[in-house]
Amino acid sequence: MVKKVTETVAKTTEEAIRKGLEELKVSRDDVKIEILEEPSSGGVLGILSAKLAKVRLTVDKKLSDTQAEATINKINEILSNMFEITDEKDITYNAKKDGNQVLLEINGSNVAHLIGFKGKTIESFQSLINSMLQREDEEYAKVFVEINGYKEQKEIRLKKFANKMANNVIKFRKPIKLEPMSSYERLIIHQELAKRDDVETESIGEEPRRRIIIKKKYS
Repeated sequence: MVKKVTETVAKTTEEAIRKGLEELKVSRDDVKIEILEEPSSGGVLGILSAKLAKVRLTVDKKLSDTQAEATINKINEILSNMFEITDEKDITYNAKKDGNQVLLEINGSNVAHLIGFKGKTIESFQSLINSMLQREDEEYAKVFVEINGYKEQKEIRLKKFANKMANNVIKFRKPIKLEPMSSYERLIIHQELAKRDDVETESIGEEPRRRIIIKKKYS
């Protein structure tokens, strides 16, 4: 089994993790994170003795049927209890193995509150589900949450937008700086434009104002 590994350094642990994710072009749910060195201030000696954060990210997406089944059973238990408490009877859900992850599809006529503004609530809900699973057993699979096909449609729009902006970069021979986006949105654009050999992408700035620059690639 092939693993992808990268080690990155930055002023903070979170920044080092973000750099690693963008280098590997994967999401946080797809990696094992090891903190090799914690950041520290310069103390009485000042900035020259400050230590940067160092992390190792390992991509290992192998998912067994047993692991997937255990994860699906636990998801069904969590959601059954959750929707019983909230009394949301019109919501249906289905969890299934999808390649190297578990896909949780939620559908309903009144699920806007689970999607949120620009899909931010979906990301929070997905993080919550994964945190609950990992807290109980680290062997549970990572879960990708989709609600009423929102992410699929958003991904299509982002890919079209990314290629349109890339074409403008080539046409006008100038880099383009995109508006700030979430890590999930940036990941889609990084992965889509990585398929092209005429442009390259780079993320700059700090959250929540981190954004992508699309530039012409020179051989």
